[in-house]
Amino acid sequence: MALAVIGVVAVASGAVAVVRAGHRTDVPGQSATPGTAERTTGAAAGRAEGARTVWPEAVASLPKKSADGLGYRPVTALGPTEILLTAGPSFEEPKRFDVYDMKSGRSRTLVTLVPGSDGYVQGGVEVGEDYIAWYGRRPQNPQSWADFWVAPRRGGDPIRVGEVTGAPAGIDRFGVSGDHVVWSPERGGVYRMPIGGGKAEKIPGTDGLWLASWPWARNVPAATDIETGLLAANQNVLVDLRTGVRQNIVPPPGATGLRCSREWCVGRQGGGAVAVRVDGSDLRRVPWTMTEPEVHGGRFVEVYQDTTSMIYDLATGKAGGITALSPDGRSGSYGQGASSSPTEVFFWDAKQGDDYDVLNLAAIPEWE
Repeated sequence: MALAVIGVVAVASGAVAVVRAGHRTDVPGQSATPGTAERTTGAAAGRAEGARTVWPEAVASLPKKSADGLGYRPVTALGPTEILLTAGPSFEEPKRFDVYDMKSGRSRTLVTLVPGSDGYVQGGVEVGEDYIAWYGRRPQNPQSWADFWVAPRRGGDPIRVGEVTGAPAGIDRFGVSGDHVVWSPERGGVYRMPIGGGKAEKIPGTDGLWLASWPWARNVPAATDIETGLLAANQNVLVDLRTGVRQNIVPPPGATGLRCSREWCVGRQGGGAVAVRVDGSDLRRVPWTMTEPEVHGGRFVEVYQDTTSMIYDLATGKAGGITALSPDGRSGSYGQGASSSPTEVFFWDAKQGDDYDVLNLAAIPEWE
């Protein structure tokens, strides 16, 4: 599927973002020029070079279709050299999971999916240490409904874990541990269901929390601030669901929309964007305009300038462009991987037309 220019849209899992020259309308309350903050590390606020130039070891050409003609949709990284893909006639109706090897340029089938009934579409996909997990839904069903599946990460037959109905089926974010599928419904709380069979249950002590990325939970939902209207809500707690340890987070003065990974937080401040360590140290300005306050791969954020979207490394200050420009140069487009938690893969149309260029954040060394 080509990354068609269809207008300016907010980025969601597996979605296409289009950036037009001038102010980007999916980031309310921000001007195109970030305001003054404490300090900027690394790249100056000029337009960055392409990601293939900045991180050549982390960018590869990915065919848009499999050898048997199914469309590929990147999901996320399985490691520094492998990318998980769905293969199917459409993004919403995959037939299987494939793995693409960035070094060899070859793909292999990992899991063949069980066909769903009419109206069944796949929801989010998540990669754990032992399993790949996903859920399905029926948007036409007036009653909320979702079912959960896993397959061994090394490959094998899919396993149907179970289903839920009602409010718990309105999934905000989804994950997988070594023995449970885990998720948060839109109303909050973190639920789990045993992979080996059993009923769903709310994890004790998770009222007012939402899953961020297993095993981490926070006190704000994963749905974008545009969808929830929580433009100013700051994350102020990070919880390890394995141990129950809670870490309080103090937002920088005047910061709004703060969102945190295990090490970094990003938010908006004074018309621009800022980043800070979870412990409150190393406060700095994020150059350019931040697309959304979310941290990918532990230390990367999406930013943009005019028609060019970029990935910015909070640790090193490097940035690389991830945009395919339109012929007239007035707009650009790119795609995110379809994982439920923040993806580690971004893709855009390559110049040759039959391939994507794909950036794997897991392939970027921490010391770069």
